[in-house]
Amino acid sequence: MNTLKILTSGIFSTIQDSGRIGYQGEGFLNSGVMDLFAYQIGNALVGNALIDNPASIEFGITGGKIRFSSHTIVSVTGARVVLRLNDNEIDQDVPIIVKKNDVLDFTKMTKGRFVYLSIAGGIQVPTIMNSHSTSLAVNLGGFEGRKLENGDVLPIFDLSQVFHQNVTKLTPKMSKEIFSLANSDKIRVVNGPEFDWFSETEWRKLLQKTFYLGKHINRMGFRIDGPMINFKPENLLSEANMNGAIQVSRDGHPIILLADRATHGGYPVIAKVISSDLGLLSQWPQNKPIYFEKVSVTDAWAISIQQADIIKNIYQTQPWQTLLPTRVMANKIKQLF
Repeated sequence: MNTLKILTSGIFSTIQDSGRIGYQGEGFLNSGVMDLFAYQIGNALVGNALIDNPASIEFGITGGKIRFSSHTIVSVTGARVVLRLNDNEIDQDVPIIVKKNDVLDFTKMTKGRFVYLSIAGGIQVPTIMNSHSTSLAVNLGGFEGRKLENGDVLPIFDLSQVFHQNVTKLTPKMSKEIFSLANSDKIRVVNGPEFDWFSETEWRKLLQKTFYLGKHINRMGFRIDGPMINFKPENLLSEANMNGAIQVSRDGHPIILLADRATHGGYPVIAKVISSDLGLLSQWPQNKPIYFEKVSVTDAWAISIQQADIIKNIYQTQPWQTLLPTRVMANKIKQLF
C-alpha cells in the first residue's frame, strides 16, 4: 500500500475538500476547506480534476512534516511556509516530485493561517455524502472523523496509478506568477438577506470604519471587533446559514460565518463576503485592519470568473507533466538534439 505518514501534525490539521454540499437542509455541516482558491490551485498543480472533489490536508496555524512511501507529485499552497524537501529549501505553488522515504517539512508558517498539501490522485479516504471533508463537530468524514495526529498513516496513490506514462506532447511552461495566498487591503461584500434591517448610518459604519479580527476565530466563524452595529428591534425566524454571511448579534458585534458554521441561525445578516474573498479572509492577519467594500452581484460574479480563469490556465499548461518520467527523458533528448 502506498502511504504518507504524518511525522508532525501541527496544531490543527484535517482532511478537507470543497465541502459536503447539498446536505445542509438535512442538518449536516458543509465543512470543506477555508481557502478554496488555494485548495483549487494546489490540486490543479498536481493534475487532480476538481470535479472529483479530491481530498487534501488543511493545516491550520502551523504546518506539518510528512514522509512518503512512494513516488508521487505534491504541492503546498495557501499560507506561506518555510518549505524543505529532505532539508533542501524549495518553492511553494509549484508541483513537487517526491520519492520513497522523502520528507517534506513545512512546520514553520510565516504568513497566513491555512496551508494545503495536495497529492496526485488525492488522499484515499472514504467518501461520505459526496465529500471527504472532516466535520469535527459530529466526527464525520476525513480520517476517522478527527484531526490528524503524529504517526497517522494515510493511503495515497503511487505516480504510476495516477498518470499514463506515455506522455509525448511538449506543454507550455507554467507561469511563475502563480501565488496562492491572495493579497488585498479590503474584503468585498454584497447585500445580505436582511440588508434593509440596517439604516444608512449603520451601513456607513460597516463600510467606512475599521474592524479587526477578534479573539474568537475558528473554522466556524470569525468574530469581528469594531464599532457596534445596530438593527431594527424585530425577531427573525431561523434561516439557512451561508458561508461568508456577516451576522450581527444582539450586542452589535459582527460575526462572519465560515466553513464549519451551524446549518441555520437567527441573527440578521447585513452582508455576505463574496465567495472569491473567503480565502483572503481566512488568511487575514490578526493585527491587520479590515475594511469592507460593497460590490454588486454582477461584479462578484466577474471576480469569481477571474479566479476560475487562473485555475483554468494552470490546467491548460499541465505543469505536473514536466515531472513525469517520460517528460524528464523527453527533455533530456531535446537537450541532446
